[in-house]
Amino acid sequence: MIRKMLSFKHSALVVASLLSLVLWAGPVLAQQTGDLDRLRQIALQEVNADRQENGLDPLRFSDNLNEAAMAHATDMLARNYYSHTSPEGGDVQDRYVEAGGSPWRLVAENISRCTGCTQAPDAADVMRLQEGWMNSPGHRENILRSGISRFGFAVVSDTQDGLYAVQTFAGAGTPRGSSDAVSAVDSGNSLSTALMAINDLREEAGREPLSPSEDLSAVASRLVPDDVPDPSNLPELNEASSDLDHGRWSQLSTIVGACGGCGAEPTQGDIQAFIGDWAKQSTYRKQLLDEGVSHLGFVIRANGEGKKVAAAILGQAR
Repeated sequence: MIRKMLSFKHSALVVASLLSLVLWAGPVLAQQTGDLDRLRQIALQEVNADRQENGLDPLRFSDNLNEAAMAHATDMLARNYYSHTSPEGGDVQDRYVEAGGSPWRLVAENISRCTGCTQAPDAADVMRLQEGWMNSPGHRENILRSGISRFGFAVVSDTQDGLYAVQTFAGAGTPRGSSDAVSAVDSGNSLSTALMAINDLREEAGREPLSPSEDLSAVASRLVPDDVPDPSNLPELNEASSDLDHGRWSQLSTIVGACGGCGAEPTQGDIQAFIGDWAKQSTYRKQLLDEGVSHLGFVIRANGEGKKVAAAILGQAR
């Protein structure tokens, strides 16, 4: 049998945080998915084989990612566009969240289009797709990315516009900061790491160094409890400091930061990154360098799925 050569066009996207209802007027062609369950199994096997060859852990299916992949593949085919972004501006993270995924996870996407592939997708198509993605640096990077654990796949075609395929990936991501600061931190050494970073800033600005305060760290721990709520749902400082000896402090101020897709466990690099972010914002930098501040309390929490929240309590002792 002579098989004509087919050309696949590929594109990749990574997002480290909704499809609108659209009325479509025009000819409606039957979309073909082939034996999608079987094709998804083949897609996962191909991805995991390439990851295994590179010493990486295998991925598992995610219903959320399968749904997000199918939503995008069918939408691109129905409306004849080819992009990681829908005409309304939605991206892979929007589609993942719409499908029930967490907005705090790292999400990545590979897409591909084959205008000559007008038959129902089959196993050979899936393997050619994987080969093409692996031969493209950006797509290969997504497939072999650290910090991902889940996988989704969809492929659909029709007799006019050909084939669209989508790979989706999600996971906790990797810690921020330098590669030599990946050591995990706990409540005991997170304060000392934060104190060192802030005091380096204060030394550069000619300010006196801060002293550590376990009492203020306890306030920070109540401000960001173990269940790691979103920053918009944290308790008020007055509530979190209700057990504090307020007679000792003439002033308290708080800085809170959050990141998504930044790893499962808090690290030294995360703390340094949070403080580096705060130092770049004039309001927070002013708090960190306040001449009247004398003590620091600090906490960093992680939910194990990519969300991390850090809080600094700056106090002026009487």
